[in-house]
Amino acid sequence: MASSMNTSHRHLRHPDFYTNSATFLVDNVIFRVPREPLEAESTVFRDMFLLPQASDSALEGLDDEKPVVLEGIEKSDFEQLLKILLHRKYGTNPGLPLNDEEWVAVLKLSTMWEFDGLRKAAIDTLSVSKITAITKLVAAKQYNIDEWLLPALLALAQRPEPISVEEAHRIGLETTVKLASVREKLKIEITTDTTPCSFKPGRVHQYESMRLGVGERDPEAEKLDFTPMIRTAFGL
Repeated sequence: MASSMNTSHRHLRHPDFYTNSATFLVDNVIFRVPREPLEAESTVFRDMFLLPQASDSALEGLDDEKPVVLEGIEKSDFEQLLKILLHRKYGTNPGLPLNDEEWVAVLKLSTMWEFDGLRKAAIDTLSVSKITAITKLVAAKQYNIDEWLLPALLALAQRPEPISVEEAHRIGLETTVKLASVREKLKIEITTDTTPCSFKPGRVHQYESMRLGVGERDPEAEKLDFTPMIRTAFGL
């Protein structure tokens, strides 16, 4: 009969069927997930797990009593990231992200934690979705997605509606002003004025003058290519 003495330190760990797990505290909720996909796909988590710690009794992430605390992360966002991550690793399908908001959460955390594969999946999915131009512009600036900038700005320049106050808060004052310079046009108006004729009483003198006026937005603007003006205004 084999000895009951613990000799596990003498044995090799199976490369596929020995799984380490990690415990995280996110938004006051405990998560316990496999470490391997986190280490494999994120340089941030890989480096975190490699950091030396004082002793086994003080190791963070081994159990519910001492989890790794992920400050400032929302539970729902972390859930979406894990759904995609575990699906890619194990083929499970625990309610994959379905809507744009959930994919934006994946984009946010995958960018923050350098999950390059998950980030690409989120960008590819959102690129063909019906995400609004404002949301796409905000995401492009926040998460450094250069290929989204010009299409989002062009869509906002072409649309009939002006930038709303709420939208201006989201994209920032500088971007709003630059967009306005691309969207709005000034037109020259020719007016005919009259003045009394000083040397012929009862008669008036007519003359034409020019002035700048704010032009009504032409419906055909939706078909115009504002790309050159956008590139100039935004330095693209």
